[in-house]
Amino acid sequence: MNQKGFTLVEIIIAGAIIATALFAIVSFLIFARGTSLQNVNVAEATSLAQEGMEAVRTMRDEAWNSVSTAGTYYPVIQSGKWTLSPADPGPINGLYTRAITIEDVSRDPATNDISSSGNADPNTKKVTVAVTWSLSGRNKDVTLTTYITNFVGN
Repeated sequence: MNQKGFTLVEIIIAGAIIATALFAIVSFLIFARGTSLQNVNVAEATSLAQEGMEAVRTMRDEAWNSVSTAGTYYPVIQSGKWTLSPADPGPINGLYTRAITIEDVSRDPATNDISSSGNADPNTKKVTVAVTWSLSGRNKDVTLTTYITNFVGN
């Protein structure tokens, strides 16, 4: 029996299997790297959003009137203290934009619960911190929302 042709077929099949396996491994590594980069971006954006929320709480504790006007603002540090600027200071770390939206709050007159209509509550504000960035042509965002109150009475 002549086995020479059979050996060549075995080599071609083995080469195809190895090439397919290498392609799968490389594809997985590329996917894992992209996922890892996305996780790093989300973690950094979440940290920036939490920092923005803490900045609002710090300003609230120092002076309620610094956070009591509805609008969209950008947190900046001036003279060692957080302040809210109406002007965008530019990207953070060359990638992220952080905006803080402060909204007026209404309360239901019967239950005193927060509602979409009712009596205006000058001592409660809805605060939303949004961090946005663009990665590979896709817009991404992390958003945190809470209510703050003038519990200090300042």
